[in-house]
Amino acid sequence: MRARVLILFSGLCFATTGTAQALGPDSAPSMGVATVRLIVGAITLIVFSSVTTHGVGKSSRRYVSHVQWWVAGGAMALYGATFFAAVRSTGVAIGTVVALGSAPIFTGGLGYALRSITPTRKWILSTAGSIAGITLIVVTGTSSKVNVVGVVLALGAGFGYAAFALASKEIMSSGVRAEVAMARVFLISAFLMSPALMFVDNSWLFTARGVAIALWLGIVTIAIAYIAYSIGLRSLHANEATTLTLIEPVMATVLGALVLAERPSHLAWIGVALVLLSLGFGS
Repeated sequence: MRARVLILFSGLCFATTGTAQALGPDSAPSMGVATVRLIVGAITLIVFSSVTTHGVGKSSRRYVSHVQWWVAGGAMALYGATFFAAVRSTGVAIGTVVALGSAPIFTGGLGYALRSITPTRKWILSTAGSIAGITLIVVTGTSSKVNVVGVVLALGAGFGYAAFALASKEIMSSGVRAEVAMARVFLISAFLMSPALMFVDNSWLFTARGVAIALWLGIVTIAIAYIAYSIGLRSLHANEATTLTLIEPVMATVLGALVLAERPSHLAWIGVALVLLSLGFGS
């Protein structure tokens, strides 16, 4: 139960991303925000792990290969880059549904192919119900048109998140501390994504709102969220953890209504209820 609560808490942290961006400077480009989020998160995790463990070098009871670290970090960078590119190509609604909906499917498929982890009927039903609910939440009332390139990019984002979850599961199973693991993973992700800052407008970072949003996104939606996620992941299969993070659009809908005065449709609220029921069934 504790592990599931931690994963759901991480989903709540993830859900604040959209609200925070909406409250930030209008001039902030999505790719720039995504990259700065990773960099601030990585720095926060490195500082925290240095304080709690006296450095990111002290890690696990058994050896973790360099390949596992780079797969996890590279997969997270892939997720960040392709998700925002997908949203730009095919719209927020389609990009979000395809990326979030495909992530648990990829996780289940890769887990079966690489680790012979057979998805349970309960997980399949829970995931299917959650994806249906997300579709109602995000697509209701949208005018987005399907763009093939955007859909492929969104599938790339889903695959990236699945690979991150599976690689992180292997790392956490070695006994590595959560803050150390995530510090290393996000340091790699930030390193891989940082060149993107050379191609976008970074003036938003020199405003008070820009600094506040960058700190919130890095500290809350990366550092705190992924420490909680990785601790929960230690006790769960990666496919279950990935499905539980589908709580994110539910909480984002609630935050949008409460903080941004958005008015979700009746179908969107039905979608919220369907996701909650599906996740409850799966747990």
